[in-house]
Amino acid sequence: MGKFMRDNLKSFFTEHWTYLAVSTACKLNLFDSLQDAKTAKQLAEKLSLNEEKLLLLLNALHNADFLDKKGDYFKVNTLSEFLTDNNPESLKYACLNWSGEHLTAWQNLDFSIKTGKSSFEKIYNKPFFDFLNDNPDKLHAYHKAMYQYAKDDYKILPDVIDFNKHKSVMDVGGGYGAVLENIKTKHPNVECILFDLPKVIDKVTVTNIQKISGSFFDKIPNQTEAIILSRVLHDWNDEKANLILKNCFDALPNNGILYVIENCSDNIKIDLSLLSLNMSAMCESYERTSVQYISLCENAGFQFHNETKLNELQTILIFKK
Repeated sequence: MGKFMRDNLKSFFTEHWTYLAVSTACKLNLFDSLQDAKTAKQLAEKLSLNEEKLLLLLNALHNADFLDKKGDYFKVNTLSEFLTDNNPESLKYACLNWSGEHLTAWQNLDFSIKTGKSSFEKIYNKPFFDFLNDNPDKLHAYHKAMYQYAKDDYKILPDVIDFNKHKSVMDVGGGYGAVLENIKTKHPNVECILFDLPKVIDKVTVTNIQKISGSFFDKIPNQTEAIILSRVLHDWNDEKANLILKNCFDALPNNGILYVIENCSDNIKIDLSLLSLNMSAMCESYERTSVQYISLCENAGFQFHNETKLNELQTILIFKK
């Protein structure tokens, strides 16, 4: 038994190698380039890579079941097809998201545990979202990743909530518009408004929605009777979350509705400790309970109305002004 446990530990120590190999393949656009079968030599010539090292990576991906191999030829399979750009259900940027600055922050997690501060901010000398805003390519990659997650996470949102009771809905901090894209498909008569930073709004490709740029830390325009905050508050500490909520309160008319969508740790069976550690390392935040979210919103002036489950992880908390 002791040898079995020790051998499992030895394997566990290097499990991240497989993910980093897959992430590297995404970074180099290998899966996109292997939609037609190629040899290592052909692929190395196409992408200007070292053939010997590329072959090692291709064999590793094949052994991890991310590539099919026939003779000397490699080709994407049903798994790695989800890591190509042109797949409508692509998770390529979601894969890339965790192997960059997130990984660096995790490698310095001991700083966060010792101090309660963000290890990311210590390393990069600025908060995570300021860093993204100063690096357009990273900002774009981040929001593409969040869009890919959101397309799945919020797929049934328009079935759970009848948005037809609103003339308009604004997604505040809504990134590239996945939430509103789902709502507009189900409820085409509802005016959908996306509010996010100018550098984000400029890259949004979703059609049939109104796009307004600004910061939710400043003023949110008074142009809607309902606001959605989908996985926004968990990115911020209580002080910043309170400011966002105050601005949402000011933006809504009397009897306006606020929908807060979050992973409420008291409403699910899955332990969120690792996710909270990630939020601590990146943003000095954490995954809250529904009680904590309700308290934040009530402190901003909202009245709690009810809550409903969205999926295995997420709860929709509904408030009224």
